[in-house]
Amino acid sequence: MHKPTFDVDAASILFNLSGYRVVSATPGVGVEQPRQVLIETTTSEGACPSCGVLSSRIQARPTQRVKDVPCGGERLDVLVRKRRYACRESLCPRRSFTEETEQLPARARVTTRLTEQVISGSSQSRV
Repeated sequence: MHKPTFDVDAASILFNLSGYRVVSATPGVGVEQPRQVLIETTTSEGACPSCGVLSSRIQARPTQRVKDVPCGGERLDVLVRKRRYACRESLCPRRSFTEETEQLPARARVTTRLTEQVISGSSQSRV
């Protein structure tokens, strides 16, 4: 399937994590300090997991370090800036919630694509 790339920057295309865009990237210094990439989702609103009401009101943008596949043959430090939305439903017991994606479910410290690579790699080594 063809996807237009005119609205996506080159770094996000190269990083290739579905639903995310690269905010910034810094070069690494040797093995001790790998390249660092800051990413965030491309969406502008999220649905409350408790009541389902959509919210675009951002309460905070915490940053979380996650493990991901190497890029260009080198390890990366991947920082994800997740949006913490305020639930707009006054009767909802949950006042806020952090966005979730297919690649980074709730409380995940590893991307789905890295998990799939590890599983497929370990199953291939058994054959």
